[in-house]
Amino acid sequence: MSTAAGGAGAAGGRAVRASRGARAAAIGFLRRSWFVLLILLVWWLVTAAGWVDPYKLPSPGDVLGTLGTLLTERALLVDLGATLLRLVEGWAIGVVAGVLLGILTGGSRVLEDGIRPVIAGLQAVPTIAFLPLAILWFGFNGTAVLAITAFGTFKPMALATYGAMHQISPTLLMAGRALGARGLFLQRTLVFPAIVPSLVTGLKMGWSFAWRALMAAEIVVTGAAGLGGVLELGREIGAIDVVMAVILVILVVGIATEQLVFARLERWVNRRWGLVGAR
Repeated sequence: MSTAAGGAGAAGGRAVRASRGARAAAIGFLRRSWFVLLILLVWWLVTAAGWVDPYKLPSPGDVLGTLGTLLTERALLVDLGATLLRLVEGWAIGVVAGVLLGILTGGSRVLEDGIRPVIAGLQAVPTIAFLPLAILWFGFNGTAVLAITAFGTFKPMALATYGAMHQISPTLLMAGRALGARGLFLQRTLVFPAIVPSLVTGLKMGWSFAWRALMAAEIVVTGAAGLGGVLELGREIGAIDVVMAVILVILVVGIATEQLVFARLERWVNRRWGLVGAR
């Protein structure tokens, strides 16, 4: 009898824990998505009331229907794959170049005085302004788009790395040198680990700048496969539902990347480096 009661109690405990877990997951979902749900509700109300002409603002159902059609035909998946591949490649190139130049600039007064003002000045110039130059160098193709994406990532990444270098405690550097750390060994064992938390912010910033540069370049260089070409095609034929469907895809990819990649990376770095307020 006691065994049966114990089994029933354990089953009841598991059910309670499962219920609490489901409730916590639902609350977490609402906490993270309430604003998106509010936008969808307002969007639906505006279109249902007829306050905006359908050719200017289609209903959420029409946009989702168009998105489903594009996904079924797989054409949008091909363009999405081309965009994401170009985005990752350009972002990676820009990150590597920006981090290397930022470390060199932050560690040398001569390089800092000469290079940092130029990088800061370039940051004020829209990346898309360099697209004609990239087209003249690389041609009217995907290579020019890739170059612009990498350049758009490079500028904020170099400045973020430079700023992180100047946030390193001088006492820490003096202690490392007193223990005999020099050159590349000092950079690898002390400097780089010290700037990693700040680099995470730079990675997120570089990713957002890469998206902006890539979309602008793809809209102009329509011969290259990608979501930007679909946006431009939708504009040319007046298919506002296609344009909004692509924007919705970009939004979903952005949210997924933030939650599944950068947010987790930031939490891991905060825990690993023992930062205050890490969750």
